[in-house]
Amino acid sequence: MSWNGTVRCSHCYTTGHNKRKCPNLTQNILDHYTRHARGAEQARIDGDEDSANDYAHSAELWRLKYIKRAKIDPATGKKVKNKTAKAERMKNVTCGYCGATGHTRRVCKAVKADYQVYLVETRQVREDALDKVREAGLGVGSMVAFQTRGYNSNGEWGTHMTLNYIKEYRWDDLHAHSLGLPVLFVDHKKMHQMSNPYHQHSISFASLAEKIAATDGAPSPSLAGSIEPPEDWLDGGPGIKEAFPTQGNQYAKRRAHEYTWPNAARKQVIRNLGLDEYYPMD
Repeated sequence: MSWNGTVRCSHCYTTGHNKRKCPNLTQNILDHYTRHARGAEQARIDGDEDSANDYAHSAELWRLKYIKRAKIDPATGKKVKNKTAKAERMKNVTCGYCGATGHTRRVCKAVKADYQVYLVETRQVREDALDKVREAGLGVGSMVAFQTRGYNSNGEWGTHMTLNYIKEYRWDDLHAHSLGLPVLFVDHKKMHQMSNPYHQHSISFASLAEKIAATDGAPSPSLAGSIEPPEDWLDGGPGIKEAFPTQGNQYAKRRAHEYTWPNAARKQVIRNLGLDEYYPMD
């Protein structure tokens, strides 16, 4: 709309209508369809199948644009209902997740199937990790000693024995796509400043257990503290859009190879869930 309130079309620059209702644009789209459709027909008469296919593909794209705009099929001249027009457009839509045509990611059955598999695997990963943490007896509040690289209290650089306080388990960070359970710990000399992120260090539980086992002569860990994850943690997990991102480049949003071609363990989960139709199971 111009400064004086008159509607001006951004396509043909005439007043009285906008681009959405521009008759010139509608006619241009129809002309494009007609030209490419005739080109395909002539190429086939000439025996040039490659050119015929190229023309036909372009003609189909212009046909769908015209149907969307005019609700008329230029190939038949008949009116097309909105539902039919949408179905025609969807034939050329490619899913950003599985790569198949005819649907979008929002209704993709493959991503929904993958998410069900993901939740089962997340529970398995979490059950295994919780068993190991409880077996070790290391909870929030436990004191553990192991060798670390850095400066000691005398300002000497090297490998030194340190005594550390387990501050927190990042339970929610453990799932089927992230297999390390993060543990936050603080040097016992910095416990009065443990709320300061600068003094907090992160390590996976598996690495922590290895460090403790490899530290000869270290005092045994104190086995006090809480080893209780959040309620419903075993049955939880990130939402579908977090587990299978919808943001980022096309490769980040595309179906991962390990779901397209599942290994034997994942195939068993798939069979148990009755989702065989969405995966190659041979």
